[in-house]
Amino acid sequence: MQYSIKKISYEDFWMEKNSQSLLDEYADECSIPGIGKAIPQKEMYAMMEKSGALQGFAAYRDEMLVGFAAVLIYVLPHYGKKIASTESIFVSKKYNGAGRELMEFIEKYAKENGCVAFLYSALLNSRFDRLLSVTANRTNSVYMRSLV
Repeated sequence: MQYSIKKISYEDFWMEKNSQSLLDEYADECSIPGIGKAIPQKEMYAMMEKSGALQGFAAYRDEMLVGFAAVLIYVLPHYGKKIASTESIFVSKKYNGAGRELMEFIEKYAKENGCVAFLYSALLNSRFDRLLSVTANRTNSVYMRSLV
């Protein structure tokens, strides 16, 4: 294993020396037309983590933060099944290989917490979209209509 993956609190994530540069790279690559670039709301992450709704994960290469995932675990009301999904997941372009290891780690975590499936979303034609197209089953499409 080239990378180490671990659960991490959001407070610890913000304290990582390169968390802001990683978030800047994420914002540049994953901006959504009509919404714009990501501007993480630290208070919201802390509140969701405290409630147990959201768990953070970090990928490291030689002690350096190279990726992250924010995972939601919940019951789909229509199906009555517990699932996991990513609120966000990102690996720096320089450390692309960490993506698969991060996915394996968070999927194992979800399974250990009673989830029957993991839902991912990816920006169209992104690196993550290309990875998912060969490692996961496409089940839905997500569409967005701007309200402003």
